[in-house]
Parts: sequence; structure tokens; C-alpha cells
Amino acid sequence: MKKSIMAVAAAVVAVASSSSASAADYLPVGPQTNISIGTVTGGGWSLCFSGTMATPFGNSAASTLANCSGDRLMLAGRATGSETLLVLAQALKVDALFNTGAGNNGVFHNANGSDWFNADSWSWGFKTPGSSYSKFQCDTSPPPEPSMCLHTFDFVGGYNINQISGLNGSTDYEKLVFQFDGGAVPEPATWLMLIAGFGLIGAAMRRKDRTLRVRYV
Repeated sequence: MKKSIMAVAAAVVAVASSSSASAADYLPVGPQTNISIGTVTGGGWSLCFSGTMATPFGNSAASTLANCSGDRLMLAGRATGSETLLVLAQALKVDALFNTGAGNNGVFHNANGSDWFNADSWSWGFKTPGSSYSKFQCDTSPPPEPSMCLHTFDFVGGYNINQISGLNGSTDYEKLVFQFDGGAVPEPATWLMLIAGFGLIGAAMRRKDRTLRVRYV
């Protein structure tokens, strides 16, 4: 009986571990390149903003992304319609939108392995820590790789995805923003297996208890 209970318990633990591993959150540290969009959407993220680099972004990232209600944001860029994100970075929303001020002042906000910069009517983006960068409004010298920069203006949406720059009027590339929807949740079938497993353990324990009571009466 003890071996049976142990076997069922081990099976339940194995199912739970497998579920957790297969539904792991995607929380990369620092800028990443050439990532499948399926890795992102399968890792707990949902798209909350998209537009070509030609689409005006608005003069305030915080206002434009007001519908991105998750506690984390991911900024990414890709060739329009591609399944591969050329570059991305993620951080807590308060860090990604931290106001570093306008002008070429060299101020960046380091969060989750990326240097973020943001200012209304100026620019929003990230770069690799330690790389040189001229914030006027985005680096044109050319920008370091990996990095990404958007103008925060009402009349333009570019500027660069890695070293692909001058994208102010480009419809060939897109800017995407994802929000993190939070932890991995087992699928319904997995929950049923877990419940069934715990039920078997409980039934086995009750049978063992009745056997002991009969033996000692």
C-alpha cells in the first residue's frame, strides 16, 4: 500500500513539474535579438500596441501605452509581419517609462540589464549598457546594436531597430509593445490530472486507515 501511495504521489509531482516547465514565463534580462514571437506570446506576454515605424507614436509613451495595463512592458521591433523579433527588451513598466529627460545629456535608467531612456516630445527606447549613445533624439552615428529608439512626436514614429536606422517613414518595419500577463497556469487537462492524482492519494490513505482500525479493534 505504501509503495502504491508513493507511486501516485511521484506521478502527481511529475505532472506538476512538467506543466510548470512547459509553461515557463519568458523574462529575459538585457536586450535580446532574433527571438521568435511565439517565444514571447507563449511566455506570458500579450500584444498591447503595434504600428509601423511610419505610424506616429504620440508625444508621450506613457499616454500612448495607457492600455498596456501589465506591470511589465516589452519593446520590440521586427520586419513587418515577420515571426522573428529583431530586437527586444523588457522591464517593469515604471522602469521602462522612467523619465530620463530630453536632450543629449547621457542620462539612462538601467533596469533589468538594459539602459532605458524616455522623455515626452523627445524619444523612448533602450540600449545595451556600456555602449555609447547620443540621445538626440535617437542616435544617428549609427546606433549601437542591440538597441531600439522611437521618436515621441505626433508626426513621426521611427527611428531605429538595431543598426537599421532612418525608419521615420518606413512601413517595412514595425514597433511592438507587449504587456506581461503574469505567471504560468497549468492547462485545464493538467488540472484534472492533478486533482485525480490527489484524489487517488486520498482514497489510498482512507483505505489504509480503515484497514488499521479493523486490525486493532
